[in-house]
Amino acid sequence: MASDNDDLHGLIRESVRGIASEFDREYWREHVDEKAFPEAYWQALADDGWLGVAIPEEYGGEGLGMEEMTIIIEELSRGGGQGGIVFVLTPVFGGIGITRHGTEAQKEEYLPKIASGDVRFCMGLTEAHAGTNTLNIETRAEKEGGEFVASGQKMWISGVENADTMLLIARTSEFDPSNPTHGVSMFLVDDPAERDAISLSTVDVALPWFEKQYQVDIDGLRIHEDDILGEEDGGLYMLWDTLNTERIAGAASSLGGGLRAVDLAVDYACDREVFGQPIGAHQAIQHPLAESYAKLVSAREVMYEAARKWDAGEDCGMEANAAKLLTSEFATEAADRAIQTHGGNGFTREYEVYDIWQNMRLTQVAPVTNQMAKNFIAEHHLGLPRSY
Repeated sequence: MASDNDDLHGLIRESVRGIASEFDREYWREHVDEKAFPEAYWQALADDGWLGVAIPEEYGGEGLGMEEMTIIIEELSRGGGQGGIVFVLTPVFGGIGITRHGTEAQKEEYLPKIASGDVRFCMGLTEAHAGTNTLNIETRAEKEGGEFVASGQKMWISGVENADTMLLIARTSEFDPSNPTHGVSMFLVDDPAERDAISLSTVDVALPWFEKQYQVDIDGLRIHEDDILGEEDGGLYMLWDTLNTERIAGAASSLGGGLRAVDLAVDYACDREVFGQPIGAHQAIQHPLAESYAKLVSAREVMYEAARKWDAGEDCGMEANAAKLLTSEFATEAADRAIQTHGGNGFTREYEVYDIWQNMRLTQVAPVTNQMAKNFIAEHHLGLPRSY
């Protein structure tokens, strides 16, 4: 017997699939080639209320949760193009982060605009010399009266050119080995691309994205103390909370991309005839695709368990990391098999599968490497000694 949630989730999937189907391969190719933000796609999501799915109703959202957001990202990614990528930055870093940790003034300022699609976010976290070791970040924000003055350099920052607000991570107190998680803060920085204290340099990356990657240099950026998200010096725990949602959202994007690769391979295998019959009639084609599909739908269960735990306020670190690990590896494998199914056509621009493979291969490295996901599971859930 179907539950109310099953009915709701089915309606969400149907609605989101309908939106994704309106934006074809040519639409996404054009936006990737021109490095142009998909305004019409974004507005369609806003008009149907999906950008505010996890934002409380009193701030203009739908009042649902991470589970529903995960469904949306999966379906957008499975629908093709950059749908899953579009959805991650603002609803996760902006919507969920502010809903969970923002002051009332911050919620009133940002959440209605996120839900309506009038505000877009990026995240300034990664640094060249810190990598995954966030404790080692060198960007500093020094207190001066009621302001902080920030300086440093961020690397591999996506979407700055389209962002109205950056969630900037900086060290606000010196590192203390006896209390290593203390001293990092999160700041809400409006109009990052227009600030005189921020300069942007593009990083040449061979990925089929509509957004560019940037090196962000910060020199004397003044940020009011009211723009801290959460507590001064206490941002690392809140950041980890946000990063769990990023890993779940990233897993949903990977899952949808892997399933799309299988969908496209199945369509091609049914249409392509060699020696008088469709190539899909051969087990050499069937078995790899069937195996990939089985792996992906199995990983989906871990992913949704992570989302349900997050919504319930439970520790979801194990499930979030496992979902990120499994979906990224299975989706990359599925895309590779889709290319093999297409033969030479798999490497042409007419077909989408090579683009999917490039994007899925990236998910083994970002938003965290699969090796670090394994380290987390080994240390925190198997009880093995810390390895790094």
